[in-house]
Amino acid sequence: MKAAVFFPGIGYHCDKPLLYYSRKLAQECGYEETIALSYTYDGGNIRGNEEKMQQAFESLYEQAEKSLSAIDFDKYDEILFVATNFIRVTLNMLI
Repeated sequence: MKAAVFFPGIGYHCDKPLLYYSRKLAQECGYEETIALSYTYDGGNIRGNEEKMQQAFESLYEQAEKSLSAIDFDKYDEILFVATNFIRVTLNMLI
């Protein structure tokens, strides 16, 4: 069984075009299960502010880790991770 896990960005949920069409493409490529994570950060604009960026990272990391811990990854033969820009840093820390 194949699974695709989708990580939205801050203010960019999985129903927006990039991740929406990526999910459709993954399904067409045989990924039977698509898992769209959801998390929030309401700390305001983080661009250029290292302290806020660190806070956002820690918040999103904690939320993603909690969501991923509920998934039984052992049941999959293949797992695809799809992420937006900011979340790639979090994803690298999780896997």
